[in-house]
Amino acid sequence: MIAFISCLCHGIVLASILLTPAGAGIFGGTDVLYGRIGTDITLKCKAANNRIIQWKVNGTFVTLSNNLKEQNGSLVLLMADLSMEGNYSCHDETTRLLYLTQLKLGYPPSKPLVHCVASNFYRISCMWENSQEGSFPVRYIATYRTPSSNIFNCPRDSLSNICQIDNPQMFASLPYVINITAVNPIGHRTTLLDVMLFDIVQPDPPVNITAEPVFGSPRRIRVQWDYPLSWGSQFKLKFVLEYKLQKYNFWSRLDTKMTTEIITDAIAAQLYAIRVKTKDFFDNGKWSNWSSEVFVTPWRETTTESIQSTVTTQMMDFVQTLSQSTTPTLSPNVIPSSSDVLDRNIVILISIATSIGICIAATTFVLWIRSRRQESDKNDILTKKALTL
Repeated sequence: MIAFISCLCHGIVLASILLTPAGAGIFGGTDVLYGRIGTDITLKCKAANNRIIQWKVNGTFVTLSNNLKEQNGSLVLLMADLSMEGNYSCHDETTRLLYLTQLKLGYPPSKPLVHCVASNFYRISCMWENSQEGSFPVRYIATYRTPSSNIFNCPRDSLSNICQIDNPQMFASLPYVINITAVNPIGHRTTLLDVMLFDIVQPDPPVNITAEPVFGSPRRIRVQWDYPLSWGSQFKLKFVLEYKLQKYNFWSRLDTKMTTEIITDAIAAQLYAIRVKTKDFFDNGKWSNWSSEVFVTPWRETTTESIQSTVTTQMMDFVQTLSQSTTPTLSPNVIPSSSDVLDRNIVILISIATSIGICIAATTFVLWIRSRRQESDKNDILTKKALTL
């Protein structure tokens, strides 16, 4: 049945070719004769029998040779080559013009190289390149047969060689058959391509990739991305997240069904490159190309000594400011009493003690946070090793 339908497709194409005159229409005027390089070509003069015929090419009388023969008034070109192109005319004994034609030589078109892609389940796009054989103009006849054996002309952009099939049948057991035929004045070549939607679907890469450090966790990186814009949200995707130290070529891999993941084994303070690719959730078709790489450095941990130094400096500045604000402004003739001096010293001592207490508390808190974070990272590593075993 499939063979019969394929023959039917060929029949439709051949009929359209045969109904188009070789020298007319899209291929030029009626006074043009097309021939194939390397074949014998006969030019017939439209004259009565027994008349003396003279042939000219580009206005000059033809000199007969091994490659140019005259038979019963006709001019025969043996193993024609490009040097034999030109304007040929035949004349009677009075040099009156009897027949004029332009001879063009070339090759049949090459077989179209067709490939089909689908970035989603809503459209199949098939593309091919223009034939580079010879100098003849080439036109293309594009049709396709559906799994239900209906044959349609391919909707396509007249300026580009793209055939598009919208809303293809998703769960068909038979393929679409794409028929692309290249036609020029001396021949045609056809390519038939079977296409199964589930075999060729290939999503575009994920978009809006972002990577950011996790505050307080020098070994963690949060990565997020979105579905490609061309993919329908009702069809789920799966993903592969890869990451590596920017200066090395070894990638670590993380398979996921989510659009957010956290890397837990990063090396602190090192620059990482991250990329993502995707595929249909049920493993149909092909993986997408990789997304563009994004770069990120994990959260940088501040040392305890620097924290303590910073806090101490800030506390001392605070004490100095406080002592200056509590010092009374005295006129030159006023002498402070001993009780006033004692009260002021007590306030300064209390401020210093408070500052030292705050500094100790801040340092203790930072050490506690650091201990908890190291314990969490250690548990993550032990969990991964246990899962691997």
